[in-house]
Amino acid sequence: MELTPLQQRLEHEIEEAFAGVNCHGEARVLLGGEAEDDYVSRDIQAALATHEERDDWHAIPDDLLFACSYSLIYVGPQAYRFLLPRFMLGALHGVVEMYPGCKPNDAFIPHMREQMQLLSTAQQQCLSDFLNLDRVDEEEQTCFARNVFLPWELDEYATHYADTLSYREYGARLVKSYCERVGFVHS
Repeated sequence: MELTPLQQRLEHEIEEAFAGVNCHGEARVLLGGEAEDDYVSRDIQAALATHEERDDWHAIPDDLLFACSYSLIYVGPQAYRFLLPRFMLGALHGVVEMYPGCKPNDAFIPHMREQMQLLSTAQQQCLSDFLNLDRVDEEEQTCFARNVFLPWELDEYATHYADTLSYREYGARLVKSYCERVGFVHS
């Protein structure tokens, strides 16, 4: 799938931010996450753990990523950081769908916070940009507010904007700031 200029930019940022990330601290990675989603026994999950890719997220083939599309939700923080760039790039290339973030007051927020706790500032920026880019239509030169947020965005909202902006206005502000930062002129 051919990428748009903004998608190409994000792909480059993801490559830089996640270069060298590996995952040796958790048994459950891509295969184990999908096995957990399918209620596979612990014994089989342990056997799958010996076949997990842990050193190079680029080495995860498209067909395996697609087959294990639910695994990201079931992994711990180290595996999440390892798999996240592959899932984002897979989504950009149309291999897999990915919907990070939560609506405010979602019961899933504590789990999301735990999974994302190891992300560096640059990695967090990639994920925020991924969500913002989803709200941009490069062909039509338009952008839209978003209604899902990441933990650090929810914290920023609570600290700086809760008294002055609605969540919808804050979502529009995030996308507008992204567009300004990447030089996207929209109508």
